[in-house]
Amino acid sequence: MTETTRLVHLPDEIIDEILSRVPIKSLLRFKCVCRHWFSKISDPNFRHKREIESILQIKSETRTISLHSIDGDKVVTESFVLPSNDRKYECKRTFLSNSCNGLVIICFGKSFFLFNPSTRYLVKVLELNYLRYNCVVMIGLCYDASTKDYKVVIRFTHHSDDVKYVVAASLKTKRWVEINFPFEAASVNAGPMVNGKMHWTVNEKFKNSSLPQEIICFDQHTNLFKEFPSPQSKFRGENAIAGLGVLGECLCMVRRKFHTVEILIMKEYGVKESWTSLSTVTFFSSPFLFIKNGEILGKIKGYQVFAHNPQKNTRRKFDLTGSNDLLHAVSLVQNVFSPVGYEWDEIRHANHGSNVKWLRYG
Repeated sequence: MTETTRLVHLPDEIIDEILSRVPIKSLLRFKCVCRHWFSKISDPNFRHKREIESILQIKSETRTISLHSIDGDKVVTESFVLPSNDRKYECKRTFLSNSCNGLVIICFGKSFFLFNPSTRYLVKVLELNYLRYNCVVMIGLCYDASTKDYKVVIRFTHHSDDVKYVVAASLKTKRWVEINFPFEAASVNAGPMVNGKMHWTVNEKFKNSSLPQEIICFDQHTNLFKEFPSPQSKFRGENAIAGLGVLGECLCMVRRKFHTVEILIMKEYGVKESWTSLSTVTFFSSPFLFIKNGEILGKIKGYQVFAHNPQKNTRRKFDLTGSNDLLHAVSLVQNVFSPVGYEWDEIRHANHGSNVKWLRYG
């Protein structure tokens, strides 16, 4: 019996374990080995175990995306330009969603693209005609397992009238619907997917803080936002949340008061009493991403990126090309999944970008 023959008869669970640990580029090549491997790797339920955190850096004017992948002490950067035949509606600003199953949503002007940074899979999936140049937009992406469909949730504000809207659309139906948002929020920040739900932080009106104070979560099955248990306040009744993240599949938080930064982890999902403080440090001004070895990425002076290790109280600098441009951090679990059936058809979906009947502008 040859070595090749013995490999063919490896148990499926062993093959799955091996494939889940090889680099993404190798995995893409392995799809050509045989039909069986192609089917395995292309399965939406296939999960890659080499979790690589990435910084997505977008330059709106040139539609250039740089993906800085952080693997231990090494940072690998890849760049490419987004295609566009939509110049009429192009906007100088770009908006980026959280990551869900290794995918993100990128918004240029009125157009929304589904993007897998690991494979460079990119497809236009939605339009929304009401996003004017002076809009402030916050985008969330989540997956509804009951319908096997992705959903985009958007909160946007028009500076001209200070009216805030929350809408959502299924990537399959392309239909926008209004979402009830029962919070008096001055601002909202996107957070991670944990336990199958999307988490945002809210800066409530009439509170004297520039940072969010509360956590909310979105139930994609019911299209409802709900309050989420926050940790007991530590700084004179305030929970100034600088960012949310994920460590070991648990929801994490960075909260701050002046130059004091505290890192907390929710050990039991949804249980307020399970919030546990990991460490308190005085470090960066703007933490924005947890990475798998327990470090936290932060920005100093708006563009210098450092990684802080709270256990060792050490930090290291990341040299990112063009880091003075817009930085948006997304924690990605790499996969080779390229979802089908979500493509935008310019003819068939021509009116879907303006079907939010309650929104009308002259």
